[in-house]
Amino acid sequence: MKRSILTGWLCSLLALFGACDFVAQRELRPGESTVEDVRKLMGKPETIWEEADGRQVYEYVRGPEGTETWMVEIGADGRYRGMTNALAAENLARVRAGMSRDDLRRLLGKPGSEASFPARSELVWTWRVRGEMTTSEMFHAHLGPDGRVTRTSRTPDPRLINASG
Repeated sequence: MKRSILTGWLCSLLALFGACDFVAQRELRPGESTVEDVRKLMGKPETIWEEADGRQVYEYVRGPEGTETWMVEIGADGRYRGMTNALAAENLARVRAGMSRDDLRRLLGKPGSEASFPARSELVWTWRVRGEMTTSEMFHAHLGPDGRVTRTSRTPDPRLINASG
């Protein structure tokens, strides 16, 4: 009990820095931890995705400055099943031309920013992601007027460009 209170307090303190996610990965036990344990360690989710089989996926966005969006699976029984980073390289590789806006949002979570380019009839959603080694970069999904992905692109992280100039 005392350890749980200390962990909760520590997570509250570290939540601003995303460090609580690291603690949650170590503390939460698949099949044992409850939805209350998840909320105590990670806070209120950005979105709760309801699955047809009764499961829920809690979305924890750590952007726009962070490079992680955690999808935390809660079983129909209210027990923690695991968590994955939606912005991991293998997930980014799943973004394809023709994908709907809703499918993209569900796959990667809430974008860190959104920009409209009327001359191109394009909306661009952007996430800060991990790049090569330990740097970060920007991942862009370009959406056409029909709300479907037309292409993706990457650019350097402007924080890194501004810091070196």
